Amino acid sequence: QAREGSECRRRSYRAAAPQRQSPRADAPPSLAAMGVFVEPVGCFASPEAAMHSRALLGWFSYILHGRGVAEGLFCVRAYSPLEWLFALLLSLMATMASVTCICVAFIFLRRRAKRCWQISRVATARSLDAFPPVAAVIPCYLPNEQHIIEETVRWIVEEVEYLGKLDVFVVYNTPEDLPEIEDRLQELQASEAWPKDRSFRAMRVKESRSKAANLNAALKCVDQPYVVIYDADHHPDSDSLLLLLEKMVRRDVDCVQGSYYMRNLGQNQFGCAPCSFPFLARIIDAEFFTDWFLMKLVTRTFFLG
Repeated sequence: QAREGSECRRRSYRAAAPQRQSPRADAPPSLAAMGVFVEPVGCFASPEAAMHSRALLGWFSYILHGRGVAEGLFCVRAYSPLEWLFALLLSLMATMASVTCICVAFIFLRRRAKRCWQISRVATARSLDAFPPVAAVIPCYLPNEQHIIEETVRWIVEEVEYLGKLDVFVVYNTPEDLPEIEDRLQELQASEAWPKDRSFRAMRVKESRSKAANLNAALKCVDQPYVVIYDADHHPDSDSLLLLLEKMVRRDVDCVQGSYYMRNLGQNQFGCAPCSFPFLARIIDAEFFTDWFLMKLVTRTFFLG
């Protein structure tokens, strides 16, 4: 009888105990089969109650309603690791885009402002008390730059504005003789038809193996108080030398460095018409933009240089 009484009590307890519903009962079979089901934190009859139950103002959970949830319920579910990874990638992309936009806007406004100020600076440069002699040195590795060096020399001698004495000096090295272009440089040196009493000189440094060696050899031969250095493919703006001198005098410094920009972006086409694109020039322009503007702005901002 005691055993029967125990069995009866056990049966009555089971009958009185409420049946617990599996927390995954409301999940659609497709989500469970795909393995993307997220354990619900809780389900509520109203969105206000569900919102009130979310911890930390809902930064780590979201409310699911409708598909995959029983009708009339609002379930709070935590974000999955995959969703957190996606949010992190979006945040990084948004940060990079914001920094890029700020830098581009700053550079755009800075360029426009400099163009307005440049007019007055050129006028100030032209009104300096003295224009000391300047030597324009062009170091050159002749095998690579033999087809452009003459054009560069003529551009600097004829297009660059300077009210004082300007002498152009090409110092080059080459592992083998290049009679055609070397003879042409000697003809330019012997010419007396240069404008504004300017002169040109070319010198080969036989023991040189680098640009630095060419520059060291050139500096031993010049006696002008100021030296400006151009690359063999540089076509400087006509007023650039005046602006360099004006800045050196105004700030009382010993060295001033200019920046680069691409003038012939429409050339160096890649592909065949009508699908051609100025590929090479755009790549070089992007490199100059990054090196001379973005990286300098970053180093100045974070005190890295």
